[in-house]
Amino acid sequence: MFCLLQFQQLTNRATKAWVEIFIELSWFCATDPVQQSQERVVGEIAFQLDRRILSYVFSGQTRLYGFTVFNIPDKIIQVSTNPVSGKVDHGFRAHMTHRYFDLMEKLRKLGYSMTLHPHFTEFIINSYGILKQRPEAYSTEDRSYSDPETLRKLVIDMVPSNLLKDILRLFSCLCYMAKQDGRPLFIW
Repeated sequence: MFCLLQFQQLTNRATKAWVEIFIELSWFCATDPVQQSQERVVGEIAFQLDRRILSYVFSGQTRLYGFTVFNIPDKIIQVSTNPVSGKVDHGFRAHMTHRYFDLMEKLRKLGYSMTLHPHFTEFIINSYGILKQRPEAYSTEDRSYSDPETLRKLVIDMVPSNLLKDILRLFSCLCYMAKQDGRPLFIW
């Protein structure tokens, strides 16, 4: 329980810098539909990582509405507590907590910060958006979304330099998770 509370306190420190980054990013709004689509790919990368982390921690949950990486500690408590009786399933809570900290340790080795990147991911998703629709199967667009090198180049071309390092870090984490679970980078 101490680790969950400590995590929540640390994440509050990261929010201050987002206002400054948002001001710098506000000039970066595309009007060209192709460029807008490419920008949305940047947001989709962050969204896919967020969903991948949540799906890993809450492996039995089919609906993750209202779940974010930032609120995982609270959601672990919620999911492991019976809403009617209030009885806690301590084994299930321990299982999810172990999965969470195990995954965060692996991602930390790739540079993921539990205090910075959950907020950063939310900021990127809100700033860039996500893809509006799934590409047609086997289309050029579909293949490019499955190619790490193509996506990396797109990120480098689209993202302002002050955000690039952290977005590439999120992308590396997404690539790692896709390799671990054997699924495509973007899961539709």
